[in-house]
Amino acid sequence: MIADEHPDGVPLPIVKSTIAGAPIAGATARDVARARVSGQQSLHDTPCDLAVIGAGPAGLAAAVYGASEGLTTTVLEQGAVGGQAGTSSMIRNYLGFPRGISGMRLAQRARLQASRFGAEIFSGHRCTGITINPCTDGKAWDGHTIEVEEQRFSARAVIVATGVKYRRLGVEPLEELVGRGVFYGAATTAAREMADQDCYVVGGGNSAGQAAIHLARFARSVSVVVRRDSLAATMSEYLIREIEANPRIEVLTCTRVIDGGGRQNLEWLTLDTVGELPGR
Repeated sequence: MIADEHPDGVPLPIVKSTIAGAPIAGATARDVARARVSGQQSLHDTPCDLAVIGAGPAGLAAAVYGASEGLTTTVLEQGAVGGQAGTSSMIRNYLGFPRGISGMRLAQRARLQASRFGAEIFSGHRCTGITINPCTDGKAWDGHTIEVEEQRFSARAVIVATGVKYRRLGVEPLEELVGRGVFYGAATTAAREMADQDCYVVGGGNSAGQAAIHLARFARSVSVVVRRDSLAATMSEYLIREIEANPRIEVLTCTRVIDGGGRQNLEWLTLDTVGELPGR
């Protein structure tokens, strides 16, 4: 059926869920959100008390506190709820979870909590502009207008909690293999596929440390590639200790990825040293 509708080739990805009904070809982040979350409606132009831009941990926390105080709250997220933290395999330094919690479960719980207080959360909606409304009736200001692509709505107050996103490697041959051996923030979903393979994690932040520890449960070996001469400046101490204690994980300091490739999937990487290696 989908092939008949797209004679020149079916656009990817294809999303199918019991909520959405028919499969959706070339699905956007907004399509995926509607397919996964029952009852997510289209963004409306009704004014609200509080608009939160970003649905990572900070944005969701703001939504919980705002909505719990009786403020009509609208949350906008251009990607998936949870942000970068939502892709973490295990977060151990978040208040209230002494044994740790996956980023996905943390995001799900926070979303549910905010929704129960009445906050409306719209994923797949990118904020494209915020303007202060002109003064009326002698007021110093009259709220803000939030632009969401082709739509607009007003909010008395705005909290910007856009967070961070993964830095791209900037190696063109590897960008062409994204999803085929090269992944950004996919340790949770891709880990089981790495069984008995050699993996490389590029980066020295907490997300990289969490990914390395999780991947080491399945992979034959995990190499953490960092430009600095140690992890101390960018990674939490508790993660460094876990990495040092894991025999499957090796840290390659003063190192960067400069090339890589493969026929259909990633098959090889070229690494280069940056500056002086420790001990030399």
